Amino acid sequence: MSKRKRYVLAGTGGRGTSMFGESLIGDFNDRAELVGLFDSNPARIAGSQAAMGTDLPAFTDYDELLQQLDPDCVIVCTRDNTHADYIIRALNAGKRVYSEKPLCTTAEQCRAIAAAAARSTGDCFVTHNMRYAPACSLTKAQLDSGAIGELISMEFRETLDRSHGADYFRRWHRKKENSGGLLIHKASHHFDILNWWAGGKPQFVNARGGTYFYGSNGPFRSTNCRNCEHTQACDFHIDLTTDERANLLYLGAEGEDGYYRDGCLYAEDIDTEDQAAVFYNYDNGVQVVYSLIAYASYEGLLAVFEGTKGRLELEIRYPTDVMGENRVTPGLDKLEGERLTRYSRDGVEQIDIPKVEGGHGGCDPSLLQEFIGQPWDAPRSNCMATLDEAIQAVIIGAAANASIAGNGAPINAQDLLV
Repeated sequence: MSKRKRYVLAGTGGRGTSMFGESLIGDFNDRAELVGLFDSNPARIAGSQAAMGTDLPAFTDYDELLQQLDPDCVIVCTRDNTHADYIIRALNAGKRVYSEKPLCTTAEQCRAIAAAAARSTGDCFVTHNMRYAPACSLTKAQLDSGAIGELISMEFRETLDRSHGADYFRRWHRKKENSGGLLIHKASHHFDILNWWAGGKPQFVNARGGTYFYGSNGPFRSTNCRNCEHTQACDFHIDLTTDERANLLYLGAEGEDGYYRDGCLYAEDIDTEDQAAVFYNYDNGVQVVYSLIAYASYEGLLAVFEGTKGRLELEIRYPTDVMGENRVTPGLDKLEGERLTRYSRDGVEQIDIPKVEGGHGGCDPSLLQEFIGQPWDAPRSNCMATLDEAIQAVIIGAAANASIAGNGAPINAQDLLV
């Protein structure tokens, strides 16, 4: 690059600080410059500065940040339902925007962002990092090569364990008004990768789901773990004061906005589904069966592809001891790993998956290299999710939410964009 691009970070929580902030001032400092921070919570900004060891210009007024710093790019890592507002204002200012997934949380927001992009000199990309996983890119290569013939159907099952899955119900994701529910916040990853694999646009969506394990289903409830009288009886009690980064980015900021990361996951006002099933088709004829469960006994995913000449299966089992050994199923360590298997009339073949280091199974370093490490006018790979692709990932979740609200009624996803 002829000069370093100037970036600002909107949203200084864990993802923004660790994924983008520290990378900009570290690995990519020779070609990129982090010039400012925005957050609605000044205490969180202070925690982010402390975590990164910086003293950057900081703002609680977003428009003031854009006007005073005039950055080349805005990286949006705020709460999901606020993404659209910050993306649109940055596009209106002619900026490039990188948004964390999901792009937004509603069909209305999708339409508003698309309209802003159409009149802007800037552009927008979304960090759908699953595309950068070796297992996922190998799967796409197999499908694109015709290794199983013409693709007919896909099945995708995500199982979030009672550590990772439970954590969504402690935090702001527990309310659908904040996150769109897990069918947008979490499943946008999966719908994007399914769109990528299928090479089509989603059409009619039917869905069912509910909150069957967390929320009012619990045997007792409190407000937060820190002041709960059921500490000894609850398998889900956590103590965030032992987490140094949580202390910097969240615990010291709670008095400013009332956000607590240890909210009771048995709270009766939780309305995010912890289990859902989605059925839909693509305009190219591919059929999809999708399921998500957020209280499973192990963490993993299974993706199955049936074609005219064979079958492909991707199975991943993750470690499950993220938040405490009392929620680990004994013996799971023997099953951890990734397996990609092709079945055809010639036999069964195991396809080797390269091992890579870094966050999210090695996805994050590759994503950062393409988004930040290379010149903006360099050829982009098909891993870098465009605005339209990000909209298509959100719109499946939005249609699924509408279908659930309508007792499983079919929803045309593309109609939601009109």
